[in-house]
Amino acid sequence: MKVNVHTTQLRTIARSAMLVATVFVLAACASTPNEDLPEVTDEGLELVKGTKTSALYVLPGADLAEFNRLAIIDVDVAFRKNWRRDQNQDARRLSNKVSQEEADDIKRAVADDFERIFTEELTEAGYKVVDYEGANNSAQDLLVLRPAIVNLDVSAPDTMSPGRSRTFTTSMGSMTLYMEFYDAVSSSLLGRVVDAETAPDLGSMQISNSVTNKADADRILRKWARILVGKLDAAHGK
Repeated sequence: MKVNVHTTQLRTIARSAMLVATVFVLAACASTPNEDLPEVTDEGLELVKGTKTSALYVLPGADLAEFNRLAIIDVDVAFRKNWRRDQNQDARRLSNKVSQEEADDIKRAVADDFERIFTEELTEAGYKVVDYEGANNSAQDLLVLRPAIVNLDVSAPDTMSPGRSRTFTTSMGSMTLYMEFYDAVSSSLLGRVVDAETAPDLGSMQISNSVTNKADADRILRKWARILVGKLDAAHGK
């Protein structure tokens, strides 16, 4: 018997999976060649080789051609371990230290940009992005995305401190995507993708601020969104 997947179910599943995922990301995907990853996960997902991501696992027989609507559930964002501590140790002035409120603002901004950019790219490609809570979840064509950004490492966060000081870096930093795909009707886990990305190294020192950080992060998010669109298009024969 098929039952509709509820948001609370997804959150429970995702939180337990995130514990495994974080270790998986830190210990494997960010630095391990694709060919050295496990061939099959505990859930029965199989590794797809030769992809543009660090790791892609899919459920045998899963067919993305069945899905024309997508819902994005709760974009979780987490900094790399000790990120704020390390930033504040290096800050020369008290006004340049990153507060917990500022760190939370950065996480919210990344989460909002993720949803905005993925919605833009999917909609432009002809797919409908819906609010899961208000969607007809009994229809067979709804794919639920449960994403998280982990290991977020902003090289020079803009604390908007007073004065004329400027920060120079060669790169915004890095972040890792961990995202699972669920069938909204059966609640079956259909796939999982993990991908670590670093903003391009410009080769010379450049001014870093909230605008440049956002631009670099958005480029990475848009790359991920377009990879997903490419997979959907291929499944639909576009």
